[in-house]
Formats: sequence, C-alpha cells, structure tokens
Amino acid sequence: GARIVARAWSDPGFKQRLLDDGRSACAELGIEIMETNLVVVENTPAVHNVVVCTLCSCYPVYVLGRPPDWYKSAAYRSRVVREPRAVLAEFGTAIAPARELRVHDSTADMRYLVLPLRPAGTDGWTEAELAKIATRDTMVGVAECRISS
Repeated sequence: GARIVARAWSDPGFKQRLLDDGRSACAELGIEIMETNLVVVENTPAVHNVVVCTLCSCYPVYVLGRPPDWYKSAAYRSRVVREPRAVLAEFGTAIAPARELRVHDSTADMRYLVLPLRPAGTDGWTEAELAKIATRDTMVGVAECRISS
C-alpha cells in the first residue's frame, strides 16, 4: 500500500488513474486485485476520509496485509460511523471541525483505500522515502502522515 501512495504522490498521472480506477492503477505496479473493486479516496486540506466495514471486516488485504484487531472490533465498526471525530481522537488524530469528515463503508465487492494528504516538507523525496511515512493507519484514515522529527 505504501508503494501505491508514494507513486501517487510522485506521479500526478498515476494519481489520477488511481483515483479513477484503483484496480487498474494497482495492476501497473504489479499488484493484482481479484474479485473486488478498489475505490481510492483522497484526503485533502478540506476533506478527511476514514474506512470501516460495518457488517464484518472487509479490508484491502492484498494492499495492506492482515487487518488489525481494532478494525474488526464491534466497537470500532459501530462507533466510527456514529462519532468518527471521537474515534479518530482516540487514535491521536484530531480533525478540525471545519474539515469535512467522510466515512466509507467497505463491502464484500468493494474495498476502500485512503490516499493520505502528503505532508509539507516532503518535496524532492524519493518514492522510497515517501513510502516510509505512508502507514496502514494512514491508508485506513485513522491517522495522518507525519514526518518524524
């Protein structure tokens, strides 16, 4: 997943293809997504996205690996829909009240991936350097990418 994000941050053409058709764009990187659609939603200064599966724990395993236990928990699955800002705050992610917060519900046929907001100060970074700051939590939307100081 981090490689996908790093490429999108580095290559505007790839980013657009990823937002238009996540499955096909991933195939360009040799990541084959079978049987499901991958919808990529982009975080911006005005919008923050977070992903949940309210029915079970549908998760883009082929991109992010095994889901964390909290993602599968009934508490996360129900609370992130009702009170997303409070849940994100528990992860240490404060979303400004003026910033729109969108919750996306995965299904058996459709998975979501958040394209995190690229942090300031990363201009000129290589894809390998960028990939190090794109984490599972940023691609689910419970965290934002940060530069270590």
